[in-house]
Amino acid sequence: MTRLPRYALALLAGMVLGLGSPPVDAYLALWLGLVGLAWVLEGPAPARKRVALSGALRGLAFGIGANLVLLRFITVVVVRFTTLPWAAAVLALVLLSIFEGLRWMVAGVAYQTLVRARVPRPVALAAGVYAGTFLPTMLPWTTAGLVSPWPEVLQLADVIGERGVAALMALAAGLAASGVRAALRPTTRKGGLLEMGAALVLVLAQVAYGQTRMRSVELAHSLAPRVRVGLLQPSIGATTRWDEERGPSILQGLTTLTRREEAHGAELVVWPETAYPYRVAHGAPVALDGARALVQPGVRGPIIAGVQTRGATPGVFYNSVVVATGDGALSEPYDKRHLLWFGETVPLADRIPWLRRVFARGLGLLPGDRAVPLVAGRVRAAALVCYEDMLPEAGREAMTVAPNLLVNVTNDAWFSGTAEPELHLRGAVLRAVELRRDMVRAVNSGPASWVDAAGRVRRRAPTLTASTLSAVPSLLDGPPTFYARFGDTPWAILALVLANVAVWRAARRRRIDATG
Repeated sequence: MTRLPRYALALLAGMVLGLGSPPVDAYLALWLGLVGLAWVLEGPAPARKRVALSGALRGLAFGIGANLVLLRFITVVVVRFTTLPWAAAVLALVLLSIFEGLRWMVAGVAYQTLVRARVPRPVALAAGVYAGTFLPTMLPWTTAGLVSPWPEVLQLADVIGERGVAALMALAAGLAASGVRAALRPTTRKGGLLEMGAALVLVLAQVAYGQTRMRSVELAHSLAPRVRVGLLQPSIGATTRWDEERGPSILQGLTTLTRREEAHGAELVVWPETAYPYRVAHGAPVALDGARALVQPGVRGPIIAGVQTRGATPGVFYNSVVVATGDGALSEPYDKRHLLWFGETVPLADRIPWLRRVFARGLGLLPGDRAVPLVAGRVRAAALVCYEDMLPEAGREAMTVAPNLLVNVTNDAWFSGTAEPELHLRGAVLRAVELRRDMVRAVNSGPASWVDAAGRVRRRAPTLTASTLSAVPSLLDGPPTFYARFGDTPWAILALVLANVAVWRAARRRRIDATG
């Protein structure tokens, strides 16, 4: 196979994997795409000096293909909210796909390096995919997140995390690819069939364990106390939110939906990210009063609300979440800690001033520096703002306040009508499994939803119309899971130790061959 077709095949394999995303939802394509990646990486071993370059280019081609399919909604967003033509929107998608594909470039480099050190190819693929997930991206997604509608596959996440589940999927795909290649040769057919069987057994064992684990989680879930929570989807337009003249009507709409949920017995109501249309001084003990009061007449509270708070320095703001009680008092705010690149912050702008001048004019958002418990009656919530519910690190940070419920507030209005809100929900499911806490999500122009601690989406609301969702999550206060306690550290150390052992053995074998 010549070099160009191999890169084309890598691009095609990535596009196949992308078909596992919404709205196509071909979950088998997630494994098939990874099989294709393993196949193109298994080609003739490059010269020693070209190992990293070969893996990088093949992995990057795969990542570009996957992201072109998975992130195709970006073109709609660019055309909808800018004056740029479709050609520019397509260019933006290509550039973003290249950037997001860097994770797969890392996977390819790690794979080729480990194979040269004589690590078995399926293991090298799993380790490469695992390593790639540590590279920061704008829109974090993994194959584990994409397969979350099949929660049985995810249950090991409370031990090995989302990254570990993605690595297991890659291991199965690597075994399948290696088995198919071996089965095509008469001399190795038997071994190839065994490898393909091992791939199937691995997936089936993962599912069998998941079914057993889910039953035990659901038992604990059924015995825990419940709370009725009302989740709002106010369907506020992306640009309407910042129109000061629309503030009164936005607040009235939120109040109407809140009264509806409280009339249905909600003990707590959750508003989406920055839903409250007025800025509040950071750390203020009470909200604004009168017509701008967060808690309006006829609302008894408490409300967990997304607000934008104003810092002491002019032009500095925080993306915050507060608890507002019936008398208008506000809790200590939780400030979003992981800001969205180029939407809320610019990477390295604090160290390279000209980046902020060029790219971040008017942003002014500062990240928070710690988790804050949001206490509302029986609920002790930990907040995750927007994409924080797709970040394993943010989930572990949330557990430091010993919550009995996870609350996500999101504004997906920029992506209304696209596949992004569903993609976002799928990534969020992993936090409920990793931490074994129910999660409720109040999403503007997205699916307000309730995810239980086993990873099942128990209820969801429409995405395009103003609506409410009544959820009855369990308040789980069990000890932190293994993953919540230790995160990826044990597995990363194990991977590094095994890689170093493999490199040492390969070097030793070469010395023996040279002297023998």
